[in-house]
Amino acid sequence: MKCIIADDHPLYRDALSILVSGNGIDAEVGHAENVAELHSLVEKDGVPDLLLLDLHMPGASGFSALGWFVGNYPNRPVIVVSANTQADTVRRAIDHGAAAFLSKSSGTELMISCIKQVLNGERGLHPGLDISDTGATLKALDVADALASLTPQQFRVASMLVEGLLNKQIAYELNVKEATIKAHMTEVFRKLGVQSRTQAVLAIGNLTVVPAEQTEDAPED
Repeated sequence: MKCIIADDHPLYRDALSILVSGNGIDAEVGHAENVAELHSLVEKDGVPDLLLLDLHMPGASGFSALGWFVGNYPNRPVIVVSANTQADTVRRAIDHGAAAFLSKSSGTELMISCIKQVLNGERGLHPGLDISDTGATLKALDVADALASLTPQQFRVASMLVEGLLNKQIAYELNVKEATIKAHMTEVFRKLGVQSRTQAVLAIGNLTVVPAEQTEDAPED
């Protein structure tokens, strides 16, 4: 069985790798520290049987990476493993197609049990975590579907657009001509159903995940 662990923290990737390469799971593990590496791994080694995905990783805009993977490979389960365990975040992740949601502080036995249940076909798991009654909006689900239709390169262009990079800056980062970026941008706009950079950023903003610390520190009304 093949598993990809997509997380930008090397020590946590290594810990998860040890967990899923033994304990009766016995997976062959690939590592990705950003969305571009996740795309490359899938292209090079094939679609994994299981993806363990951190929401807050470079190249992702909220639930964008989750939506891209689920949209393209609906029969391959994704377990979100995150320190952001707000009830709203858990519910929206499940709505966007995550098979399960695990806290990064979960114990080893709980994680192993959840992973095995997912591999046995169970879905919608969030052991030990609260889940909100209010889920993802229809607009957010539509945007996720649109992002799932992007090629990996178009996805990277869209992510850099959200980061505020200009076309020439994106071209430099991806080592391509600016005309190529303009062509990608045209396709991104078409698939998102927008006509400008601002509209594209606002659309992808529907997938934003509020960091847990911002919610905890927010002043009361």
